[in-house]
Amino acid sequence: MTCWCPLPTCVVFLCLWTDYFLQPLRIGLLWYLNVHAPPPYRWQRCQAVLYPNMLLLSWIAQGGGRGIVTLDLLNCTEVRSVASPTHPSAQDDVGTIAAMAQTVNAQAEGFGELGLLETLCPFQLFYGDGVERLGAESARERVRWVSAIWYVLWCRLFL
Repeated sequence: MTCWCPLPTCVVFLCLWTDYFLQPLRIGLLWYLNVHAPPPYRWQRCQAVLYPNMLLLSWIAQGGGRGIVTLDLLNCTEVRSVASPTHPSAQDDVGTIAAMAQTVNAQAEGFGELGLLETLCPFQLFYGDGVERLGAESARERVRWVSAIWYVLWCRLFL
């Protein structure tokens, strides 16, 4: 005769917590405005992986190697969609200025038009000490990313 006894609650919670933090919630492409590098600031297209505690961004750097940025979601206070670069209210935004410069540079170098100015759908992550600027390539993708990040911020209230 085998005796069945339930696992202690702390063990169940630890298993769920570990699985929760190791599984990506969303994977896709995003634009990241890297203001941590010297100016002029540039939008960097990157692979984005959303975890419950961070947003991991990576890209192939121009000089070789890989650029990696980890955005902490445990200390993020809010995520918000913001006006696109073509909207009049965004004309003085650092993200709009960078998108404009990249579009002009791409056209001048014979790459046609980068399309960043017209296609970038920006959103921001807010922290107690600043903001991180990101963008999706369509309004639909922006809604998906903002919703997924809101989900992470909401779930953290219960952990």
